[in-house]
Amino acid sequence: MSEIIDASNLLAVVVVALAAVTWLAAESVVRRSAYHRSGAAQARALGPSVLRVLERIDTVVLDPIGTLTAGELSVVSVEPLDPAHDRNLRWFAGALQHNADDPVAKAIARLAGRGRVTDVQHMPGIGTTGSVDRHPVRVGRPDWIGVEAPADGWARTVAVEVDGRAMGRITVADTIRPQAAPATAAMTEAGLRVVVLAHTEATAEHLRAAVGTAVVRVADADADPRDGLDGSAAVAVVARHTTESVRFESGDVTLSDGPVGVPLTVEMADVGVHHVAAVLSLLRGAAARVRAVRRAVVMVTAVTVLALVVSPGTAIDGVVTGAACTALGLAMWSPLARWR
Repeated sequence: MSEIIDASNLLAVVVVALAAVTWLAAESVVRRSAYHRSGAAQARALGPSVLRVLERIDTVVLDPIGTLTAGELSVVSVEPLDPAHDRNLRWFAGALQHNADDPVAKAIARLAGRGRVTDVQHMPGIGTTGSVDRHPVRVGRPDWIGVEAPADGWARTVAVEVDGRAMGRITVADTIRPQAAPATAAMTEAGLRVVVLAHTEATAEHLRAAVGTAVVRVADADADPRDGLDGSAAVAVVARHTTESVRFESGDVTLSDGPVGVPLTVEMADVGVHHVAAVLSLLRGAAARVRAVRRAVVMVTAVTVLALVVSPGTAIDGVVTGAACTALGLAMWSPLARWR
């Protein structure tokens, strides 16, 4: 009889040890599962309490560059003064701008190949001069070229001169992602307050027109993202890790595309707002998955230990132990199988 009791006790210890390992591994397994379910976003939740904080998130603060926008300038319009010169306007401006390094020049350079460019001179804040295929070319501020251009505070317009004559204007801008409006609407419908930090009033007006469900406010780089957010349970700050426009440490958790030096972060391959919306929807339920796993582990362990105590023989003990191992596996994976 004592041998049966000893065997039952040993099996009970084995089950409890296995249950303890499962209980401790639950959060790690949930985090790995979330990473795989996040798809192209490749979201990694980092920090000891990050899942519990994410569960309380009710406000999302977005730096628009790279989240609501594509994150780089591109040409949005080419306006030759003479429609017949459209091709030449693109060619001369694009060829010359291959020799400049600023973001506006890089966008325009994609309009054409390099060509034969000589005598290049850069005048910071004004423009670039040089010769393209022996034609003198200037690309720069419209007033420098003598061309009128609207200034809306969002887009940047340059004028182009070839052979001493104004040829037209080229406008570049950081374009709004097509997913911006539906993604912010989805977060709002999920009960999140979405706040966008614009850096000028003109930018704010442009973003308000594109993203109707978010609150867009003007804030400088030194502003606290939490200003005006009294009553928020937890705030997520979202921005590219290279930004200098947002104070990451002001949020309860940060979503970024690289390390930002704060303890609770979600590192993502891309912080496009559509990825952010999907990742927050996924991770706000992660802590509940961990608790579901752990509750199931406790229940399976308690039932198994009780069954081993009252079982009449070692043969039944073996069956009970095998069933417990299977039940612990199901306890780990069943909450994840239903995770959407």
